Amino acid sequence: MLANAPVPPSTRSRRIAAIALGIAAIGASAVPDVGIALALRVALGLAGLLAVVWAVFARRPAVQPSGTYVQADEAGLTRVTEDGTKSIVKWDAPFGVALLASYGRPTAVLAFTTPTQTRYVPARIDDRSEADDELLARIAVLADLDLVDDVVHEAALTAAATASLVRRLEDHDKDALGRVYLSDGKGMPIALDRATLAVGDRSFDLSSQLEWRPLMFHESTGQALALYQATWIKQGGSEVVLVAPMPSSLVPRGSNAHRDATGRLGRALTRDLRLLQAPAENPPSRDVRVAIDRPFMMAVRRVLDDAPLAARVLADPRTESSAPKAERRGTLP
Repeated sequence: MLANAPVPPSTRSRRIAAIALGIAAIGASAVPDVGIALALRVALGLAGLLAVVWAVFARRPAVQPSGTYVQADEAGLTRVTEDGTKSIVKWDAPFGVALLASYGRPTAVLAFTTPTQTRYVPARIDDRSEADDELLARIAVLADLDLVDDVVHEAALTAAATASLVRRLEDHDKDALGRVYLSDGKGMPIALDRATLAVGDRSFDLSSQLEWRPLMFHESTGQALALYQATWIKQGGSEVVLVAPMPSSLVPRGSNAHRDATGRLGRALTRDLRLLQAPAENPPSRDVRVAIDRPFMMAVRRVLDDAPLAARVLADPRTESSAPKAERRGTLP
């Protein structure tokens, strides 16, 4: 739920009034000097006691959440607002979920991706339990501050509600955690999970040997010079370079940023800083470039870094084939 559901004001007012009247009636029945018959005193005391008991213990009416909230039913997840409803995911269709988070920020973004759309839901992560921290760390990805800060003033799921929602998603499809569905600017589908990266008609088996490396490059766009981040991937005869604009800022300038990145989730974000590091190179050939959404570049690198037989190379093998290939996770022939 994105907004708590308060008890309706009219119900709350009636309960407060009942308590006040009940206390007054009990008090009046207990005052010895008031000229009230004993039978009336007993009646006042009982009436006052019943009023207080009703106000405290009576069942509160079920109410719909106020504002904006996420609703889960047999069909899937829906975001409900005053303007209507929007489907987030459907249980009978493929979907993925990732947590886009940043250092020292109490609010992150749950990103729900499907082959046709991406939906974002703000989620608080500052008051999570140890079990919730371990769960959310599995899908957490370091995101740029602009994305996270844009949702600071929106209603957000509590940390407990966020973890509960992720567990419900896992119950429906355990492989959805960390899975990503994207498309490039021309609508070409991109799908990423723990076993496969599919880019259009090219498919990379993450359980087999492959090479990859991060890089960045500058390129002129009219009279401006833009900075891009990229991830080069090659397996057999398939080669692709995933490209996205470089984020303006990933780590808050405050000295307590790393201190605030606590728990497993914080360590996952710290690990992503290493994956962010990349040498500057010449722009890659446009024939192998594929544009992806900027927030998901780190998700791609995280999965590649976890692939058991993937080898991360630190230099372009086409220009520096004799250079040592560091940070190997497997042995290439």
